[in-house]
Amino acid sequence: MDQLDRTHAKVRGADTMLDGRESDVLPVSTDQPGVGATLGELIAFFLRKPSPVIICITAATAAGVRVWLGRWGWWDLAIPLLIVAAEPFVEWLIHVHLLHRQPTRIGRFTIDPITARKHRLHHRNPKDLRIVMVPFQALFPAGPIAIALAIWRLDPPQAAMALACGFGMLGYYEWTHYLIHAPYRPKTAWFRKLSRNHRLHHYRNEHFWFGVTTNVGDRVLGTRPEQSEVPLSPTVRTLGLQDST
Repeated sequence: MDQLDRTHAKVRGADTMLDGRESDVLPVSTDQPGVGATLGELIAFFLRKPSPVIICITAATAAGVRVWLGRWGWWDLAIPLLIVAAEPFVEWLIHVHLLHRQPTRIGRFTIDPITARKHRLHHRNPKDLRIVMVPFQALFPAGPIAIALAIWRLDPPQAAMALACGFGMLGYYEWTHYLIHAPYRPKTAWFRKLSRNHRLHHYRNEHFWFGVTTNVGDRVLGTRPEQSEVPLSPTVRTLGLQDST
């Protein structure tokens, strides 16, 4: 049993797997659910944040439109299957190439998307539940673009189904990521596996274990090694930038 596993075993009723290396973790807000919080308290805190609310409303609206439009066909089964099949690789690509993107200097300007800035802050504060969610500022351009593309490329029923499933999957990602970082003990072997891989990404080496809702992307793309094979990264907190805010 490694040190992080021993830490996890100290407290009953809460997931303390993310308690390692506390000396370089920034403090978190005192108003977030703490050790011993109920699932209801965790849900209430989650739904007080703008991103989950925006995602849930968009998914529910699209689902309602899909039902209203009718004209059901084989695409209604194919679209969710395609989204589920693509999720491990979409998740991996976004994590590697967008969330871990380094600032790019072009002349006097620096390109540093809010998603990358917030993710660096998340690595400095992995237990701060306020910054676990997708930045809501990123949803304002991404949402309309996704809706416009769906309407442009697909028939209305197909577009509504794609948007409902796409935002539904995003909501599932948000909830899973939040729950991994929350003071919550996983109840299933599957969730414990996800939780362990994600804490290794945060506490051992930021160059591996990019999956959140699934480890399939890491397995296929070669970023899920044995823990003993990977050295402890000195930049796992800052992602190579001292100013991670």
